[in-house]
Amino acid sequence: MDQQTELSKVKARIRALAAKTVDRGCSEAEALAAAAKVGELLDVYGLSMSEVELREEACVEKRLGSFGPSGTAIRWMLPALLRFCECRGWTDGRHEIVLFGLEPDVQMADYLLHVIDAALRYEEYRYRLGPDYVMATRKHTPQSVLRSFRYGFGDRLSKRLDAMSDARHQEQVARREAAMGKSASTALVLAKEKKIEEGFKGLGVRLRTVRSSATIRDKGAFGRGAEAGGRVGLDRPVGRGPGAGRLPGR
Repeated sequence: MDQQTELSKVKARIRALAAKTVDRGCSEAEALAAAAKVGELLDVYGLSMSEVELREEACVEKRLGSFGPSGTAIRWMLPALLRFCECRGWTDGRHEIVLFGLEPDVQMADYLLHVIDAALRYEEYRYRLGPDYVMATRKHTPQSVLRSFRYGFGDRLSKRLDAMSDARHQEQVARREAAMGKSASTALVLAKEKKIEEGFKGLGVRLRTVRSSATIRDKGAFGRGAEAGGRVGLDRPVGRGPGAGRLPGR
């Protein structure tokens, strides 16, 4: 089997596994196991990408619906997640998130967004059952307390993803230079950036920068959210308890 045929089969398997969701009739355990395998396959694929594979890879656009209450944290940490996944993204309207880039990178970003969403929902549920939440709502509205919690969660994850991006970049550079030499490694990175830029121009989309700031009404809730963001399992496989979804490196 040649390399391109094997790659196509891996991608087909990733898509099949990604389709195994609870909404489509799978049990929660089956869905979590499938998500874990998706992360493993994307990890292997990302580290084995060659210049020939890159040339054959297509850019894709994927639109994601609303993340509900989690949207506050998701939008806050979205820039860090896009850097980590090496793809582009933007918001369309108040709720919809659009991802664009090479297919494996977009799949990874989609996967991570849903892992983070599930972790936040679980951590927020735990927080609302605790005494810190009760005390905070005596001074502020429940909505403002939870918003502060979500900002703290998103801020902590942003910092963790940025640190992971830096570490992974250094590892990738070392691997590529060892396999192909420094000039070939640089050429691969530039070729990927050029391909994404050309694909984005073909969309005809005009983006505008919107400045936003976070109003933290309750510093205690922000701190509890940051602690929760620190508990999201970045090096554990999906399925070891609620909120323990893995954010795999690529």
